[in-house]
Amino acid sequence: MKHIVCVGPGRIGEAVMPWLQEKGYAVTRLSRQDYGDFCDGRFAPEAAVETVTACDAVLFFAGLFELHAEEARMFQANCGAIVQLAEAFHRRFPQAQMITFLDSRIQREVSAQPPAVQAYLKAKQALATWTLDHALMWGRETGMRMNAIAPGPVLPPPNKTHSEKAGDCLTVRPTPADIARAIAFLLETPSITGQILYVAAGQQLL
Repeated sequence: MKHIVCVGPGRIGEAVMPWLQEKGYAVTRLSRQDYGDFCDGRFAPEAAVETVTACDAVLFFAGLFELHAEEARMFQANCGAIVQLAEAFHRRFPQAQMITFLDSRIQREVSAQPPAVQAYLKAKQALATWTLDHALMWGRETGMRMNAIAPGPVLPPPNKTHSEKAGDCLTVRPTPADIARAIAFLLETPSITGQILYVAAGQQLL
């Protein structure tokens, strides 16, 4: 049985975890209550990671989108804190696989987006670069595998006042089950590392 740690599962993670459990994965949730506030200057995830007793893979669902957040806050929540957590996990479980979660729009020209989306996508782009760089570096050191999933509009906005638009898709919109199948595919295919898998109904092409 593979032991999977879901970090900051959020809405997509919460929807995906039951599917993974049904497929026989042992799933551990690590949430803000465990590791603290990403944007707190004292953020230090080592103590939370030390509580994890078994880990074959880590899924980094955690992230933040706020319409009026400062760019530094968005960067720390969507990249900096994820990097800190990944480094802590790698020190404790050097061969554990990792999957970071990006956004299907990371290939777009950031300057054409609204300010809040610009800050969010800049952070996700930085996380994408970090993921691929460390797939190479840590893969050489320990043989671990690291990949990323870039979801499209999987779930509707959390409330009616949320003004971010999902955008167009080429096929039916992705579902949490699609994300779960993508996770299983990456976890169970030993030759795949250093890849960004778009589960976005072609949204990244538009």
